[in-house]
Parts: sequence; C-alpha cells; structure tokens
Amino acid sequence: MADETETVTTGPPRLEVRAAGRTWHATANRVWTLGRAGEADIRLDNPRVSRDHAVLEATPAGWVLTNRSSNGMYVNGQRTERLTVSRPVTVLLGSASSGQPVELHPAGSGPARATTGDVTASGNPQAPPAETTGIRSPTAVHAIDQVTVTIGRAPDNAIVLNDLLVSRYHAALRRTGDRWELIDKNSSNGTYVNGNRITRAFIGPDDMVGIGHQLLRLSGDRLVEYVDTGDVSYEATDLHVETDKGRVLLADIDFALPQRSLLAVVGPSGSGKSTLLGALTGFKPATSGTVRYDGRDLYDNYDELRHRIGFVPQDDILHTQLTVRTALNYAAQLRFPQDVSAAERTQRIEEVLTELGLATQADQRIDSLSGGQRKRTSVALELLTKPSLLFLDEPTSGLDPGYEKSVMQTLRSLADDGRSVVVVTHNIAHLNMCDRLLILAPGGRMAYFGPPQQALSYFGCSDFADLFILLEQDRETDWSGRFNTSPLRAAFIPEPGGKKLPGALPASKATGQQSAFAQFAILCRRYWAVIAADRQYGVFLLALPLLLSLFAYAVPGSAGLSLAKAISERSTQPSQLLVLLIIGGALMGCASSIREIVKERAIYQREHGIGLSGTAYLGSKLVVLGVLTSLQALILGVLGTLFVPPPDSSALWPSSGEEIETVQQRLGSAEVVVAVIAVTVVSMIIGLLISAMIANADRGMPLLVLVVFAELVLCGGMFAVHGRFPLEQLAWLSPSRWAYAMGASTVGVNFLHPGSEDPLWEHGRTHWLTAFGMCVVQAVVLVALLAIRLKRVDAQRRARK
Repeated sequence: MADETETVTTGPPRLEVRAAGRTWHATANRVWTLGRAGEADIRLDNPRVSRDHAVLEATPAGWVLTNRSSNGMYVNGQRTERLTVSRPVTVLLGSASSGQPVELHPAGSGPARATTGDVTASGNPQAPPAETTGIRSPTAVHAIDQVTVTIGRAPDNAIVLNDLLVSRYHAALRRTGDRWELIDKNSSNGTYVNGNRITRAFIGPDDMVGIGHQLLRLSGDRLVEYVDTGDVSYEATDLHVETDKGRVLLADIDFALPQRSLLAVVGPSGSGKSTLLGALTGFKPATSGTVRYDGRDLYDNYDELRHRIGFVPQDDILHTQLTVRTALNYAAQLRFPQDVSAAERTQRIEEVLTELGLATQADQRIDSLSGGQRKRTSVALELLTKPSLLFLDEPTSGLDPGYEKSVMQTLRSLADDGRSVVVVTHNIAHLNMCDRLLILAPGGRMAYFGPPQQALSYFGCSDFADLFILLEQDRETDWSGRFNTSPLRAAFIPEPGGKKLPGALPASKATGQQSAFAQFAILCRRYWAVIAADRQYGVFLLALPLLLSLFAYAVPGSAGLSLAKAISERSTQPSQLLVLLIIGGALMGCASSIREIVKERAIYQREHGIGLSGTAYLGSKLVVLGVLTSLQALILGVLGTLFVPPPDSSALWPSSGEEIETVQQRLGSAEVVVAVIAVTVVSMIIGLLISAMIANADRGMPLLVLVVFAELVLCGGMFAVHGRFPLEQLAWLSPSRWAYAMGASTVGVNFLHPGSEDPLWEHGRTHWLTAFGMCVVQAVVLVALLAIRLKRVDAQRRARK
C-alpha cells in the first residue's frame, strides 16, 4: 500500500485513487483490493465498506472495478457490479446515499465528477469519516388523502409496512377537522409517539411515530416513512454507574460506534464490562449519562427501541433437546405478533438459517452441534426480529481456538451485512477482525477506544496479555485522563450529536407480542416437545413409578390396606404401606421439578426481557408438570395397591348397608390414590420453588434428599408427631402429613395404634376433606410464593435513578 508520497513504480496505464484524504497510484502489474480489512491494498476505514469490498485491475479494455460485497457500489445512484473506468468518476461504496466516496482518475485525465456530493476528507489519515445521526433519508412517501388511513402488514391497508413486527392491521390515521388522530388497533408490538406507547393521540409534523422498524412523520398531506435498515448511529455519552453505597462501577464512558461496525469490549476482570453491557443495552440504565440510538435517547425510548436490540448472554438460551429449526420456530412464535402466519415465520427462519450458515444443521438436535454452531444458533434466535444492534456477552467462552475464530468471523459478517455488533470478550486472538476496540481499566474507566491495530502501540506493549497486566498492576495512572487528552479521542470520538425527540418513557415492563394465554399455549407445546425429544428423561418418568410400586410389595404381611385383616393378623402393614406410597409420591414430585427453573434461568430471563409473561411461564410449568406427576402418582397408586387387599370401606361415602362391599373397597382404593396424587403435586410445587431459589442446578440434589427426608419424618406414619412440640407444628407445613392423613382416614389407621391415636386419622368424611383441603391450601400458598420468587428471577429492567 502507498500513502500520499508513495508511488508504486510500473509503466502505464496508471490509475489514481483518492478516498478519505489519501491518494493511491494503482499500477497494472497486479490486482488491487479495496476494503476495510488490514490486508487490503486500499484500506478504507468506513463501516459501510466491507472487509473485502471490491477489486481493481487493468484489462485490455482499461481499468475495471468489480464489486465483491453484498453492500454494493453505486454510480449516479445506481448499483453496479462491474465498472469500466474510461474517464474520471466517483463511486460510492456501501450505500447509494451515504457510502464511502472513491474518486478514480485514469492517467492524464482531469478531476473526477462527484456524482452524489462533494468528497470530504480529514487531514488526519487515521480519522474516521463523519457519521450521520438522527433521521435518515426517507424510504417512502405515502399520500394521506382519505378521512381514515389504515396502517399495517396486510396488503389491503392504505399504508403497507412489510415488517413482521407490525400487526396485519396495526393502526389508523383519522382526520378530525384539520388535525390527524393516530389510533392503535390493539397491535401486538404497539404504536409509539415520541417514544411513548399510545392507544390514541393527536399528532403533528414535529411528532415521530414508531411502528415496528419504521418511523413515520407527517409532512402536509403526506406521511414520510423512514425504515431502520441497520445503518444507524450509536453513541454513549458520560455513562456513569455507581451502587447505592457510592461505589463507582463505571466512570464517564464516551464513544461513538460507526454504522455496520464490530466493537470488542475487553479489560481485566472487575473492570466493569458486564456493567457497561447492561448500560449499553438499556436493560440496566446508567446512573447518569445517555445512550443514543440514531440520535434518539435509548433510555427514554426503550419500550419502542428494545425490539431493535438483540442480546445473546453468556449462557445458552436454547433448549438443547430440540432441533435448530424447532427451537427457532418456538422463538419466532413468542417474538412475532399472533397474526404472523406459519408460512411467514418459516420464511424468516429459513432466511436466518441461511445467513448464519446453519441450513445444513437445521434438523439436527442442538445438543449434537459443535460449540460454534450452538453459539450461532443462539445468535439466530436474536436475528429473527432483524435487530440493528446485537450485543453478545462472552460468545467464545469455553470454545477451542478453531470455534473461537469461527464465531468471530460470523460476527464480522453480521456487521458487514448491515448491523452494529458489540461483543464483550476475553478472547484477544482475533481482535483484528473488529473495527473498534474499547479497553476498560479497573474502576470502570475507559483506557482506550479506537482501531485494535493501534492499541498496543498506544500503551507501548508487545501483546494484549502484557497490556492487561499493565492495567492491573499500574492502578496509579489515570488511564482515562491520558486517553481523553490524546489525539485518539479527537480522531475517533466526535462531539455528541443528535436531536433528542420530545417525550420520555420511564423504565417499564416489556409488553408481550401475544396475550398471556397465547404465550401459555406456546410454552406448553414447547415444554411437551422438549420432554418428548428427551427419550432418556421420558424413560425415567415412566420407570420411576413402576419401580416404586414394586417396593410396595416388599412390605411384610398379607393384610394390605384392609383394617380387618391387619387386626386379625396383628399387623401394621396398612400404615407401613401408606408411608411408602406417600413418600414415593413426594419423591417423584420433587425430583421432577427441582431443576426445571434453574436450568432455564438464562432462557427465561431473555424471553421475559422481550415480553414473556411470568404468569404464562409459571402456568405452563405447573400444568405440564402437574399432568406428568399426576400420571406418575396414578401409576404408583394403582400398581402399588392392585395386588393387595384394598381398604375395607370409603371415608367419603361410608356404607349404609345397601352398598356392595366391593364398591366400598374400590372407593377406598381411589381415595388412597388421590392422596398419593395430592402429595405428588404439592411436592412438585415445592421442587419448583426450590428451583427458583437456587442459582446452580447441582444444588438441587442435596435439597431433594433433605425435602424427602423431612416429609418422611413429618408424615406421622414412621412415629407419632401428634402432641409433640414443635414437631407437630412443623408437620402442618408438610404435604406428606396431610396426604398421609387422607389415606389413614380411609383405612382407619387409629385402630392399629391404640393409645397413640391421631385426631387427623379418624375415619370419616370430615377428616378426609379437611386433610385434602389443607393440601389445596398448601398448593395455593406455594404457588403464590413461587410467583413472588419468580419476579426476582425475572430481572426486570431496572428503573433509572
């Protein structure tokens, strides 16, 4: 590559290339590459320029410029793939309206004609091109010459917005006198005016309407449309985060991210990378400072702009038992409005699979994918809604070097294809793929922002490992102050710009794209699909009650559940058999659920952040697990008592002399089975509550043993708990105590323990219904506690102070 004073020697023909304040003299002895990559012959540090954007070569017909980029090259506003340079010409790379101007001058010709505007160059060869903030050029202009103008995705609307985030009949504009009233038509993603979600509101030419990816503004008798295609500016100004106790986590972070850029955020442990990520996404707003998205305050307009931000956490947000296509389908159902058809969802899924190179793995189970493919699947979930900004937290964590490179290459291509990507990473091997590098020093201070290639020379280090050691050990240096006074800040961080739109939206809870009931149905279907896909888990669910029922026949004696036979044989077999059945049910219920929420914590938090209803999520868990555990309890209760003598009579429908004895026995057996189902379901809810309280799934197993052992002790069947303080009071909290009382009331266990009778075991309808009612009360209280605990797991967007 040659700079302004450099000339590559060769004979004619020769071509002079001018761009970004520099001049290159291309000669015919080789092919010249244009792009943003460090190895390009003509390197253009502009986010609209792809890494390998075009090639320039001499042919017998003259110099030919050939496009290699999906972003294209444009002459006089028209895209061209191959241009023969016979006279001076200006080509725009990356965009017809705001791309990188490149002047091409054949030897001996005059100045190039600037076909789309004058070329502006900075005298500093390292300075970035000026970025456009605020509203872009209009995408379309719609006439509004009717009294009522409908807006939506359906083709019969007056204004059709081809966007899956837009409902089929989204909103309507209605003329009232000389004013226009905007009315939301119960759309899924909402209609926004100046960042505030509205039901109906009068609008004027100064108001900005947000619908899906579109911004709309009145201009006389027209409605001007601006589509967010990903070419947006993004800047952070004076971001400062501190705790309630005054500890500073992030201090005065400033930077401006060019369009279509890949930014890496690195720094030693404890330097505030995760805190910065929360502030940049708007999910955990900074204590002070602003984040601007296309000139709009992200915090004030968060409820509208959150649909344009994708976030991939460090933990997988996938149900690995599902295939890639199935997982994306359920994600699309949750993210898109209810009126999006299956065909439309399928089309978008196929587009994302192709974009990320996952088409051949679409029907593979996610747990069979490589680490890099699995991470790309997580990214695919976020790309369904076409976000303009994509944030990733440690996407290469745990991957081998090959997969690390593959993931970074994927992120590089995503940025080139029309979005900005911000990645927090510890991987320093592939930082050269990034356009910008932000280095945080301990204390949350910005030590550097600029091209990765200049970072080491700025700090005087030979590699990034030495740089991190320097930042860790030298805590006396004011790294932030040093950077702020360096030429790099002026070169790569322009003064904050962008007009703040009127109105403000306080921190709020995300609104779902579907009703809570629709989400509940989707989640139930997905949960059943996950269970059905895991064959080992399915076998376990079936085998557990079968094996436990076999243990019931290990109880010595031949009385079974018959009180009369137990008295004649002087046996306590009925009470022993009840203990085994009740504790078996408690074990099944708790074991089936104790890992269910904790293992999906990352998935739930991300989906809740895009509008998933906590009630729908909890309801799906309770219903699906309730059905499964009830079936397990039914198998255990039926098979465990099938080949032993049944109870002599029923507690709910005592014999009046007319009933046949076998009917009473069958009713008594059914009451015992109901007791097993009751303890199983309530124990399942206890397991869910524990799962919501623990942070690691491995902690669930010791707690499972503790819970089952406690239920064994407190049921009252092992030894008497009645009249023993505080054992009896603690037993009131145990579902096994009340479920055992149901079975004991049916069998009449008190007659087997003269002198140590328990009032709860009295044979009769009142005692059985009381015990059953207590199980219901316990279930209701536990569900309420679970809902409260789940709100803490929700990680709701924090309100700004």
